[in-house]
Amino acid sequence: MPVTEIALLRLRAEEPSPITKTNLIQAQHAQSEFSKYPARFFRQIEDPQCFYITGGWESVAVHTGDWITSETNLANLGRLKDDVDVEWMFHLEMDPATSTIPLDAPVIAISRYFVAASNKDEYEAIFKKGIPHLGAYTAPFSYAGGWRIDKEGEDEEYVLFSGWNKVEDHFGFAESDAFKEFGEVRKVLKGAEIKHVRVEKWE
Repeated sequence: MPVTEIALLRLRAEEPSPITKTNLIQAQHAQSEFSKYPARFFRQIEDPQCFYITGGWESVAVHTGDWITSETNLANLGRLKDDVDVEWMFHLEMDPATSTIPLDAPVIAISRYFVAASNKDEYEAIFKKGIPHLGAYTAPFSYAGGWRIDKEGEDEEYVLFSGWNKVEDHFGFAESDAFKEFGEVRKVLKGAEIKHVRVEKWE
């Protein structure tokens, strides 16, 4: 089953050096060539030393088995080990071939919603009813989301990408009439983490 990878990494310096940028771009191109799906970088607005990677894989096994242990990947990681730390990485039930992550948006919100396993069905029902209101508010920018596959513990996690002109627009949605329906998901959440990013090319 095709899946989408998301990983959070942290730069040890405030800005990557030219050599670090070159190594990041090399790693990005190598992953894209191996997986046959584009790997992309996103720089976090709240903390610019943090950045995300998304990429597609034909399966979790291809990523964690074939790629992570490959000589090419290990060499790339070796070149970056003194400059970048991996905070976390997991996979989402999102087909990378049809994903609608809003890459054209000036700002992308990455929202992690934590849900007790017993509330997953209720979350999905509320989300399905409320998401059109989010889509109407963010238009013309799209949204995309999926459940986390490789979980830690029993809880579920849903990750939602949504596009905005600026961070303030996202905050404005939370105070709008359109949010009332979508905001019902808060009743079944154990917690949430929301960050904002911009597409980063480092070129």
